Amino acid sequence: MITIHDKTHNTDYTVEKGTTLLALSRQCCPEADPPVAAALYNNELAGLQTKIEEKGDVEWYQLNTLEGNQCIIRTAILLLVRAVAELYPDGKVLVKHALRKSLYCELEIGHNVTIHDVETIKRRMDEIVEQDETITQVKVSTQTALAMCHNRDLKHEAELMSHVDVPYVLAYQCGQILDYYMGPLLPSMGYLTCFNLRLYAPGIILEYPKVENPNELPPYKEIPKMARLFLEAEEWGRIVRCEYVSDLNRYIGDGTIQDIVDMAEALQEKKLAELADYIVAQRPKIKVVLIAGPSSAGKTTFCKRLTTQLRVNGLRPVRISLDDYFYNREDTPRNPDGSYDFESLRAIDVPLFNQQIDDLNQGKDVHLARFEFVEGKRYFDEKPTRLEPGQPIVVEGLHALNDSLTYMLPRYEKVKISLGVLTQIRINDHNRISTSDTRIIRRMVRDHQFRGRGPEATMEIWGDVRRGEEKNIYPYQEDADTIFNTALPYELAVLKPYAEPLLESIGQDSPYYTEAQRLVKFLKPFKPVDSSVVPMNSLLREFIGK
Repeated sequence: MITIHDKTHNTDYTVEKGTTLLALSRQCCPEADPPVAAALYNNELAGLQTKIEEKGDVEWYQLNTLEGNQCIIRTAILLLVRAVAELYPDGKVLVKHALRKSLYCELEIGHNVTIHDVETIKRRMDEIVEQDETITQVKVSTQTALAMCHNRDLKHEAELMSHVDVPYVLAYQCGQILDYYMGPLLPSMGYLTCFNLRLYAPGIILEYPKVENPNELPPYKEIPKMARLFLEAEEWGRIVRCEYVSDLNRYIGDGTIQDIVDMAEALQEKKLAELADYIVAQRPKIKVVLIAGPSSAGKTTFCKRLTTQLRVNGLRPVRISLDDYFYNREDTPRNPDGSYDFESLRAIDVPLFNQQIDDLNQGKDVHLARFEFVEGKRYFDEKPTRLEPGQPIVVEGLHALNDSLTYMLPRYEKVKISLGVLTQIRINDHNRISTSDTRIIRRMVRDHQFRGRGPEATMEIWGDVRRGEEKNIYPYQEDADTIFNTALPYELAVLKPYAEPLLESIGQDSPYYTEAQRLVKFLKPFKPVDSSVVPMNSLLREFIGK
């Protein structure tokens, strides 16, 4: 018999060795609503199919937690994969990217997807859910998994496994489908009470619930500009012939990675030049270029490089950061818990910002605001700035796309640019790379390199950062004139040698240990590459330095 301490309820239970976490959860949380989705078993995130082999602690994650929501998403992908495989000979699902609270997927079913196909697939998915078919966890050695991938002609999975130094692999099986995912799945299909499919040519949209309400789908909303950016990112992957992590590893292994780096950087520079040309073409009506993006999107370096491109076109723009318009620390608004609300537009001295923008546009001398973050005080430049006639002002900051910030300017006098970090490569056909994972790794490396912050400090604020983005950036993204992708297909291979030691330094007693271990596993398939391949003007230099 084995003793397990239920940390969620602060209760000890004695179970037989080999008991599943699912069976234990029914004993510990018999009336959980919503149901338990996964568990933290001895500091490792585990599916409920996991067997208890040793004593320890357990915490439960219900469906309305972030971990539970990720289980829903992975399980919904497996459900789609199984339905397509059953309905179409050699049918394949390619999970491409997230579109807000849904996934865009493409299907290889021998013909273009039709509304009839979507209805047929959805009907079969509903049947599998209604039958509450079991999802089994299969633990196999890496060598066995590698042989299975070769037998099933899964070349991307086989190449990845050949680079990952782990003793075993966890796979999940439902019916005849055996698949691999970057995290646990739900114990059976009956847990998926809420999902939908819709045609989105040339593919489909797989809708799923939000974290806080696992039993209701959020209203569907088109985001065509972001969708086009994802298609562009995929096209970049095809142009540089680097669509999967296995492709990237192959280029690193055969010594041709510099060619991939040079091509990716050239594509990004070309896009920057086209953007500068667009801004120049809007003269003389354009007064302000507004740039916003989520944390670690590379706003600072992007602004510098765009300013350079504008200068190439004969302009002399003035650059302004919204961070310089924070109120003094003691005047900063506070959250209900008493902490400072730095994410809110209320933390910005909007009247002062607009006054200085207006004075610049009128050709006046302006002593621009500056903010000293250590002391939390604002001061003003001793030397005045004057804007040459007909020149634009380039503004970057969290709230730049919000018209409440630039209320004195009509829309036609603004160019709005939103930054995204949409990784051009995928792990395999059913496991994409989250933009959030790329950004937190970027930020963790930069915080350590230049801000004297350890990885736990980065993780501690990340939840607030993400909530701020959901409130202050994404609602305004579709109003942008363009969305610019700052991701580079090779960057995670460069960031890995910086990020891995930071993540591995987080001990088991840390509340961020589980998340750190998840990111360590996420980085495992990437072969590392030395930062010397990165050009000195690359956006990536904002995070790794030099």
